[in-house]
Amino acid sequence: MEAKEVEKIYRLANLSLDGKDVEDLSNKFNIVIDFIEDIFDVDTEDIIMTESIDSHKVVFREDEAKESSSRDDALKNAPDKEFGYFRLDWNL
Repeated sequence: MEAKEVEKIYRLANLSLDGKDVEDLSNKFNIVIDFIEDIFDVDTEDIIMTESIDSHKVVFREDEAKESSSRDDALKNAPDKEFGYFRLDWNL
């Protein structure tokens, strides 16, 4: 991951890079990405699963209609809004 991608991730997450070493963050991201790639390379072909989703009991509940949030309440903390909706900057 390059420094430019780290900056984009921080912008999308509304985080500040002030005082942070972007190159160091990029290196840390790359360590994590490499670790994840190593996990995908592990051969699990002959490994017996120890837990299965089938063994879990799923408890369903009835849906209940509730009062929705007002548009003003939903948008009150939005950093950018337009025409009564969240506005996203697709150019990040």
